[in-house]
Amino acid sequence: MRKLTLAQRGAAAKQSYGAAPTRAPIVAATRTSADGTWVFGTTAIPVPASSDADPEIAFFAARWTGRDWRIGLSGATTFGTLLGAMPATLMSAAESRALRRYGALSAEQAAAAVNGTGAGDGLMLPWKSGTSWTMLTADPASAQRPLAALAFTGGDARVLASGAGRLYRFCGDGSGPALLMVVHAGGVATVYDRVRSAAQLRDGSVVGRGDPLGRTGTAGACGGAPAARAEVRFDLRRGAAPVPLDGAVIGGWTFSERAKPLLGFAERGLLQVLPGGLIANLGAVPAADAPPSSPAPGDEPGGGAGSAGDPSPAATQNRSPSGANTQQ
Repeated sequence: MRKLTLAQRGAAAKQSYGAAPTRAPIVAATRTSADGTWVFGTTAIPVPASSDADPEIAFFAARWTGRDWRIGLSGATTFGTLLGAMPATLMSAAESRALRRYGALSAEQAAAAVNGTGAGDGLMLPWKSGTSWTMLTADPASAQRPLAALAFTGGDARVLASGAGRLYRFCGDGSGPALLMVVHAGGVATVYDRVRSAAQLRDGSVVGRGDPLGRTGTAGACGGAPAARAEVRFDLRRGAAPVPLDGAVIGGWTFSERAKPLLGFAERGLLQVLPGGLIANLGAVPAADAPPSSPAPGDEPGGGAGSAGDPSPAATQNRSPSGANTQQ
């Protein structure tokens, strides 16, 4: 399994990490049939300590043919074929369909699902609706794209599911930091890293939009450089690769990238939020809706151990990419 992971995902990991992987993939066989001939689980290529990149992750399905193992990683045709034949005692038909959809989703289908041109999953930002957290993006000097890494910090530190779907965990046994994935009905998945005190739910459990997943933390579950303060790293994925955040509509905001200067930001009408600015979670609403009145920046003072304090109301003023100030 480790050899297959490196063979199929090693090149992508090297490009993302800026260096060849230095540790063997982390493989977790989360389900095995009673006769030992079927296995389902997760695999991840650890991030070097010098890198701030998101980890390369995948699901796998495997079947013993009597002579050898037939294995497929999410994004490959073999993965969908194996899931379609997997015993119902190991995986329900509904879960199998959801994961096959995730594994087979094309880049074009994923873009349409998140940018508003196709049927989406009504995603919100990963904290309580009506409150504001600080938005952080990748440093353009160390990333291929300014939205290659997106993180949020502040508020009450509680990380919530952005939409309904099935929950999976990578790179953890339940005792340390977690990388969580929620696979949504449309096939796109949201990923939450640096999550501590993660929800102890069975692999594949159904969660709803706004259900608690855990709390913000500093350590990445699959390695990498620690964060300076508690945050949740947030990403979109399909079976074969990350889904670019450029153009994605989440929580009422459209996330965008520009080349000159290299910059990632969120916008809603005339409002724009730059890295380091406060962004309000407006819930599962389309970006074209009329902006509501400004919400309170935090719903609970103090948060929890390791959380950042709530931002002040005065901090809701953000600077647009053009340099002009805008007021939420």
